[in-house]
Amino acid sequence: MTAATVPVPTNPDVRIRVVPTQVAAALRFSGRGSKDAFARRLRDLESALASAGLSPVGSPRFARFDPPYAPWFLRRNEVVVEIEA
Repeated sequence: MTAATVPVPTNPDVRIRVVPTQVAAALRFSGRGSKDAFARRLRDLESALASAGLSPVGSPRFARFDPPYAPWFLRRNEVVVEIEA
């Protein structure tokens, strides 16, 4: 989709914006999305990127996909790092 072809939102709080294309690496993990869990997985992802000869660009992002009341073992989280294409 493009900004010109996307449906017009019915909620006034929803805004359409163009996000530049990027290439990123992600490491998925389950469990609680604590700061320690994020830091541990970030180190793992950075190590994997270095082994693959890839360079991270910018700051890492932490994505949580489930509500806080979901059981810890069913929660899905990701550490995402943009990389040089």
